Amino acid sequence: MSPVNYKALLANRMKQDFSKWHAQQHVQEREVYRFLHTMKGTAGTIGLMELSEFCGTQLASFAEDSTALLPVQSLEHFMATLTAFFTPEEPAAEAAPSSPEDASGKKSFVLVIDADAAFAASIKESLEQQGIPVVIALDGKKGMEFFYTLQPQMVILDSHLPDADGFDLVTRIHEAAKSRYLPIAVISADDRIDNQIRAMELGATDFLAKPLNLPFFAAYVRNRLRNQEAISQGTLYDELTGAGNRKYFNHVLPQMMNLSERTRTAFTLVLLDLDHFKKVNDNYGHPAGDEVLRTFSQLLLNMKRESDYFFRYGGEEFALLLPDTKAQAAVLLVDRIRAAFAETAFSSASSEPFHVSFSAGISEFRVKQDLLVSMADQALYQAKKNGRNRTIVYEPAEGDLKRHLNIIIIDDDSLVRRLVSKQFSGWKPEEFDLRIEEYVDGASFVESQWYNAEENYMILLDGVMPKMDGLEVLNHVRGQYPHENIVISMLTSRNNESDIVLALKNGADDYIVKPFYAQEVVARVERLTMRMFK
Repeated sequence: MSPVNYKALLANRMKQDFSKWHAQQHVQEREVYRFLHTMKGTAGTIGLMELSEFCGTQLASFAEDSTALLPVQSLEHFMATLTAFFTPEEPAAEAAPSSPEDASGKKSFVLVIDADAAFAASIKESLEQQGIPVVIALDGKKGMEFFYTLQPQMVILDSHLPDADGFDLVTRIHEAAKSRYLPIAVISADDRIDNQIRAMELGATDFLAKPLNLPFFAAYVRNRLRNQEAISQGTLYDELTGAGNRKYFNHVLPQMMNLSERTRTAFTLVLLDLDHFKKVNDNYGHPAGDEVLRTFSQLLLNMKRESDYFFRYGGEEFALLLPDTKAQAAVLLVDRIRAAFAETAFSSASSEPFHVSFSAGISEFRVKQDLLVSMADQALYQAKKNGRNRTIVYEPAEGDLKRHLNIIIIDDDSLVRRLVSKQFSGWKPEEFDLRIEEYVDGASFVESQWYNAEENYMILLDGVMPKMDGLEVLNHVRGQYPHENIVISMLTSRNNESDIVLALKNGADDYIVKPFYAQEVVARVERLTMRMFK
């Protein structure tokens, strides 16, 4: 299928708007403002940055709420300038550039907890310009919710919050995250030495005084994230094999269980044990045994998927955690590893080449299921009892694990809806029932029968729309429906205006500034929707 020519579609829609204006002879000033607002976001999203910047500069010339009638004749030069951006000689932009944020959602991100929405927004804008995603919480309750469900790589919090003492949050975060060496920065306009000392004693990494120097701050955050990664690599991995160690396993497994319960997806644990490994050490020596362990681990690291986790569980026993994977799919992977390992010959100075096999036990995690490790261990024991060099799957009772997530896109710009919908159409995880709905404006969405209490929703909501703007829709949803199964992200062309502040205060979970990359939206949806599934 040929790529969609979004530039041509945008040019055609612009011509239709201009034709309508000419037919009317007069156009309301606020209609011109909305036209420019839409053009700015869409043009940037499909890669027409010069057009996007031009529309942004023109917005200041028109009032958003004015109903004054402007003669179309007075807009002729303005319309001609816009038309010139679509000269036929220029190659059409067929797709948006690749996202700076990895669509897997594994890239480091920062959680900012601060009641000053404008200040938090400025931090978000500064860091995201550097490729560091940011999620904002305006109070302690939401901050702790995001901390536990989104698993940030750094936390920045104000010492004064409307519903909590920031120093108390430092204590809670430090206790929960010290195994991850998570950087915690306390920021405050009250930089008395007593407060600085208190922050350090409670476990904060840094104390920063407001106002911040944003260029320095961005460099500081990058530094802390790099250090955290380096420390994690040095303390969470087994030195001999390169696999994650038991400490890392104990950190990752609860996270995967929590995520699985919230998202209603299965994952699989595989316990692998090298057969008769004591005989290897006794017959060929411990250096030969170490070489077997290293070779086995390297084979696993090369054959597993990037999203899988591999650990040295203890001695000659290893563990694999396979996200979004059923037990039978895990068997196929283990069998491929078994075949490759069977072809590996080991040798020592005093003997002929020898081979080593392994046994495996598999258990599949299901919603609200306990004793995952115990079940895998039982399966491993059965594999050894049945003669070793084989895989046994522990079979729990199965239920209906399918989850429902509705992606609702509310934007009067048909190109934005089309871009985002197309990106989500390629997102097809196993056991994930995804539905995508589009609405041309806020009023049609509010009037529809869109809500089902048994399902979950991610609403992507444009801030500026005719009939009913994004803030009105946001207030309606937050006022009429529960928060637990609805996540809302605002789509806006504004960077530091009051709508962003109001949106966060009125219940938006996040906002994405236009122009954006469609891949970025998918990555954010994957991260933000983790918290709503229980």
